[in-house]
Amino acid sequence: MVRTALTFFVLLLVGCDDTTPGLPRSLETEDQDFKQGQLFQKQGESRKALECYLKVIDARRGSAESHLEAGRLCSELNDPLPAIYHYNQYIRLKPTSEQRKIVEQMIRTAEKQFMQQLPGRPMEPDAVGSGDLQDQLRKLRTENDRLKLEITNLTRGQARPNAPNPTTPVATATPERPVVATPATVPGAPGRAFATYVVGKNDTLSSISRKAYGTSARSNDLLKANANVISSPNALKPGMTLVIPE
Repeated sequence: MVRTALTFFVLLLVGCDDTTPGLPRSLETEDQDFKQGQLFQKQGESRKALECYLKVIDARRGSAESHLEAGRLCSELNDPLPAIYHYNQYIRLKPTSEQRKIVEQMIRTAEKQFMQQLPGRPMEPDAVGSGDLQDQLRKLRTENDRLKLEITNLTRGQARPNAPNPTTPVATATPERPVVATPATVPGAPGRAFATYVVGKNDTLSSISRKAYGTSARSNDLLKANANVISSPNALKPGMTLVIPE
């Protein structure tokens, strides 16, 4: 009885962490979109379930469980980069969770899944030495840390600084280059509105660019950043999850 009450109290605290103005302070798992996402999962509708969890994430702060479910679904849909992002968000929001070690293993699995998708680089154990694989994974984790820092700054409403404060040690001041080259940002272009985007019906790269940046001029950047998912603008399909570059 005591353990049940303690579990309920912890869940209640997690639900109250939602500080988005205008939203009721209720448990994340009681959200209608979260429940609908669970129902779609049971029915095998993975993409529809993912859209529901992303709605919860957009509407609430501290949606740890939705990030975890979204990560699992992205992994199932063979979309490892968004999966890694959502797993890292779960750990950031619940650093002491009992599931942390399991989620960290999920991140490592998603990293290997991503490496296997790189063109011309079959990442089978017999094809690549363990030292080379570890080096590639280390670079990917460095990029993940940078993304986590950016998300933290955005969540706090802080503008990304042009350069690190010289008096404050910053782990990512001189990051190693990520495995996938980041497209150069167009000078003067507005910042992105979100980090990932689920393609809807009638969406095009130009319309997604306008939603993310307020201009259609970044559509080519979207194509380059998602070359592992779409080979051309005509290959865009509803339900795809795209990475939105800076």
